Order: sequence, then structure tokens, then C-alpha cells
Amino acid sequence: MSEDLSVKAADLYLLPAAEITEDNVHIDPETNTMSFENEAALKLVIDDTATADNAINILQWASGWTLADTLYQSPAAASAFDGSNVAQANVPKFILSNHISSIVPKLMGGIFYEEPPFLLRPRPNTPQELTRAKTALFSAQLWDMKFEEEAERMLDQMALFGTCIAKWGYLEYTEKQKRYKRKAEKTAIPNPLGGPPQLIDTPESDEVVVEYFDRLISRPWIKYCDIRKVLVDPNCRYGDIQRANWVVYRDYATYSDLDALRGVEGYQIPSEEILKYIFLNGITSGMENISLTIPEGMLGYLQHAVPANQKTSADPFKAPMEILERWDKERVIVVLSFNGHNILIRNEANPYGKIPFFSANWRNIPDCFYGQGLGVLIGSEQLVEQGVTNLALDLLAYGLQPTAVRKSGFNAPTQNTRWKQGGIIEVDEDVDKAFKFLEMPPIPPGAWAAIQQAQTSATASSGANEQTMQGVSSQGIKSTGMRSGTGAAAVVQANASRLDGPDSRFIRQIFIPWLYQMDDMNNQLLPTSVLRDILGENLGKDAVEAKVDHIDFREAKFEYEVLAGSHLGAKKEMAQALPIIIQLLNNPVFVQNVNDGGYMFDGIAVFKAFTDAAGWKFSQSFLRPMTPQEKQKHDANSPAALQAHQVQSQQQSQVQKFKADQELEDQKQLGKAANEVLRQTTQHALDSEEVNGEPGNVGFGSETNL
Repeated sequence: MSEDLSVKAADLYLLPAAEITEDNVHIDPETNTMSFENEAALKLVIDDTATADNAINILQWASGWTLADTLYQSPAAASAFDGSNVAQANVPKFILSNHISSIVPKLMGGIFYEEPPFLLRPRPNTPQELTRAKTALFSAQLWDMKFEEEAERMLDQMALFGTCIAKWGYLEYTEKQKRYKRKAEKTAIPNPLGGPPQLIDTPESDEVVVEYFDRLISRPWIKYCDIRKVLVDPNCRYGDIQRANWVVYRDYATYSDLDALRGVEGYQIPSEEILKYIFLNGITSGMENISLTIPEGMLGYLQHAVPANQKTSADPFKAPMEILERWDKERVIVVLSFNGHNILIRNEANPYGKIPFFSANWRNIPDCFYGQGLGVLIGSEQLVEQGVTNLALDLLAYGLQPTAVRKSGFNAPTQNTRWKQGGIIEVDEDVDKAFKFLEMPPIPPGAWAAIQQAQTSATASSGANEQTMQGVSSQGIKSTGMRSGTGAAAVVQANASRLDGPDSRFIRQIFIPWLYQMDDMNNQLLPTSVLRDILGENLGKDAVEAKVDHIDFREAKFEYEVLAGSHLGAKKEMAQALPIIIQLLNNPVFVQNVNDGGYMFDGIAVFKAFTDAAGWKFSQSFLRPMTPQEKQKHDANSPAALQAHQVQSQQQSQVQKFKADQELEDQKQLGKAANEVLRQTTQHALDSEEVNGEPGNVGFGSETNL
């Protein structure tokens, strides 16, 4: 069985082509890009890797990085005076480490000052809800990929070595997640007064049941890469890896790492039985790049993890296997290298159409990819301070342990006597009555001036001014100009200007391009179900289903801005403009002019803009839909409803007044009529028979025949 597996494994081993010719190079008809046969692809990876390795070593980048690493850790070395066991002073100095530890947190605080640390500027006619959806998605994805942690590692290495590199891509896998449920539902008790039943907890409903379900994880990713593991085309003349012709990334993979790639589009991983056979028969990978290889004599001198090619576990499946990825704008080639064998596991067109790396330099060097870091810029100042300090301490030690001299005897043999601390030197002359201590020269004042000058020079080079970063004045600085607000602002601005270069390059070459790349990959690869889940967790499912269409989401175009350093002005100006906007909204003339133009203010949109500028998450329940009763009450209290009610009340009042006046008039008329009848009746009763010829005692209501 093992012989069969050995034969199958040997069939996978590939030898590089002797040379790349037209016979092993073709044009891919589907992508119209250059395609290499497997043997030619293998030669391309191996030769380009060797070329980049040699260039790093010949140009002494490796030695420069090792020196910077040594200065950063500043390990103490034991040494003694000649011919004695008295130790010399060897006090380590940490100027480089102190500067980096004060600068990088300030850069991080500037870049990630806001939450989220970026701003989306939509193109015209883009709904505000799409802007919020994109912002929510990017914030969630940056959190999942731990972008802030990766950025800090990049800035640390950029400050130390001068260059930082990030690798990016897109991942998709299924993950087991858990959800919690009640073992039983709550017991419902009918409400005797009517209405919904009352739910009561029971011992069964208090118990928790854990259920596992499969969740699709699909998102972009970015990670920090040690620059000593990324081999860049030596012909790259710009401090931007995107402008390189090709890049080789060297890493080491275990069995589980390779097995996880099985089924990923583009990869051809050996079968499980062959892969297990290869690992069980022992894996020996080649040495790392010399820039990452620490000599054995320095293993206890510089503290680092063991080299990545070394085995650290007895588990054979944890053995590291070298993996080389060669990327250019057209193709990607991946090779496994171990025990002198090579297996090609990927050879296809580049799915991204660009090199999946970003880079930035602390200080650019003309006509060069790599940059200068603080290890080069202020490392010499640390050497000066450390050397002068230790020499001064050595001289001071002679004063604390002085050397004595005495007159030698006539018969004493003559020989050279070494000068040492606490020793005795015999001389022939009279030494102040035969014995005295040797007078030592004082420490030159210029030594302290040299140390102070080294500290000042380091501060000027790095921009780590203690006045504005630590709150304590640097030595030798007497006047700072910070006694007034204007002076303080000028000092802070001058100090920050030294850091604007690294900060701006990191944002311009890594952060902002990554936001655009995230948007492009999300639009192409993010499943709609995952999009809805993420937006539902951050914006609420009702808002997502009602206002965010996934096609509109993918087609929306934005411009991205990182709110860091000098870039913080955008959101700062937004916050400063809020009082002015409030005044305009409360200005009746302005609002009337807006209405006359056919427009009106959207109160919800204005409130959302205010919460954004203030840093609040609008997902919080500031607003909610009104209930039918609240809407009815609101409609009843609206100005139009109140005016209609007032008009109706006036009409009813006028009708009631008219009716009252009419009733009063009717009563007046009835009173007049009654008075007239009474007058006539009385008049008739008083008239005599002699005048009218009739009896005068006929009363009112008597029957009278006509």
C-alpha cells in the first residue's frame, strides 16, 4: 500500500523546465492572458524567488533589517577589561523602541479616531439608506477581519524597517455556530379580565438547550505580512507594491492548512491519502530567507519565535511545508516545496486582475521599493548615546574603584603592569612617600553634550516630541512657544507634520485602496443572504427589507475618505455646521423660500445626519413608528386639524347665536302680539253700550255670533 502511495506521490513531483520557450507558453483564449505550462510555471516561481532573495542580500537590506532589530531590542552584552574579570559598563539604551512606542499609538489614534474610521461620499441621486448600508457592512467586515490589529502590526514594522506590506483576498466557508433556546415554552395563563394571556416561567422553560447550525461566512480579508517573507520584483522603482511586475510570497503550511484549501476554486490539492503519506514520511523544508535566519550564536541574543521552517511539534501533520505564491497582474502560480521536491497546486489566471498586496513606506527612497525606517534614521543616535554613556560609566567606575601606586623595591623584577580597577601599580619613583591613589581624569563635559545632542537629533528625525506626546519637555529645550494657544497649536502642527508623510502614505496606499477593493469584491462575491444577515444585525431587518435592494446596493458608487490626521476635517466641519443648520431650520423665511422652490426638509433624514456627525449609531432606537392611537392623536393635534376644529367651533357658535337671537326675536314678537290682543280686549271691554250699541261686559273669549 505504501509503495502504491509512494508511486502516486512521485507522479505529482514536478521538475522545472530547462528554459521558457514558445513551446511551453500559450495565450489563454478565455482570459487573453499569458499561460504557462506546469514545468515552465515552476521554473518561473523558482527562478524569480532566487532572484529576489539574491537582490535582498546583495543590496544588504537583510543586514540593515537585522541591525534595526538589534537596536530595537538592545540586548546587553557581557564584556570585561583587558586582562581582568572586571566587567565593562554595558547599559542598554532603548531610544528606537521608545520612539516607536510613542509614535505608533499616536498614528493609530489618528487613523482610528472615529468609529467608523472612514466616510462614504455618495454620488448624486444615491439614497441615503444605501450609504448607511455600505457603512454598516464595511464596519462589520473590518471588525471581523481585525483590521485595526493588522494595521497596528503594519505600522510597527513600517516604523522599524521602513516598509509594511499587507496581503488581501476573499474567503468563504461554512462555520458551526450555536444558538440558545428554551427547553420548553412558557406556560400561558388566561387573563380573567380579558386581553392577552399571561406567560409564566416554569422549571422546563428555564432550562437552556444549545443548538448548532451552519452559517455561511463570506467576506474579504487582509493581513499583515512580514516584509522579509514577501519577495518583490527587484526592478520595482516605486514605494508601492501595486506597481511591481510580480511578487512572490513565501509561507509555511501544515496539513490542516492545505486540507482547508481542498475544494477552493483554482487549487489542485493532492488527495487526502497522498497528502497524509507525504506528511507521515517526514517534511523537511528549505531554509528561510537570510533576512529571517538568525545565526545560532544570536538565538539567545535576539528574542523571536523559532524560524517558521522548523518543526515545533511531534505531530507529523504540524510539520511546516514551504509554499511559494507568485502573483502578477495576469496569473497566479502556487508551488509546494519540501524534501527537494516540488508540487504545483495552482496555475491559473489571476482572479483579481491585480497583485493582491498593498504596501507603504515610512520614508521613500528614490528609485527603490523599500523605504527608510526609524531603525536607520535614529539608530545611529542610539549607538552614540549608548557608547558615550558606557564609556563615561567606565571612567566613573575607576573613580569608585581607584587604582593605587606604590614605590617598587630595588630588587623587584621589571615587567609591564596592566591598568585595572582596584589594582596596584609599582613604580620606581617616590610616589608621595611610597603609596597613593592614581588620579583619574574627570568625565569630559562634552560627553553629556554629545548624549543630549543625540537625543535631540533622534527627536527631530522621528517626530516623537515628548512635549506633545508625553507631556514632558525634552532635555535641552528651554522655550517651546506653548505659553499661548496660538503657540501651542503651532508646535503641535510642526510636530504632526513630521508624521504626516507616513500617516498619509499608509492611508493613501493601503487603507483607502482596501476600501475600494472591499467594495468591488463585495459587489461581485458577497451572497445576498449574507448581506441581509449583516445589515439586519446592524440596521434592523425591517429597515433592510423595506429600503435596501441588493442590486441597487451593488451598483451604488461611492467615494471613500479616511478620517485621520488632516483628513479629520470633513467630519469636524460637519459637526461645526450643525448649529448653523439648526438656525436655518428654525428660520421661517428660509423655510418659506425652500417651500416656494418646491422643496421641504425631511426631518428623519436631518436627524440621521445629526446622529452620524455626533458619532451615534442610528441603529439605536431613537425613532420608532407611531401606533394607530398615537397617529390618530397626532393627526388630531396637527395645525390643519386644529384650524378646522376652530372654524367648526366658530360656525357652531354662530349658528347657536343665530338660534338664540331668533328665539329672542320670536319671543319679542309674541310678547308684542299678546300685548296688542290684551290692549284691544281691554279697550273693547271698556267701551259703553251707548257708544257702540252693544253691552260692554262681554269679556275676552265670549262667543260672538257674526
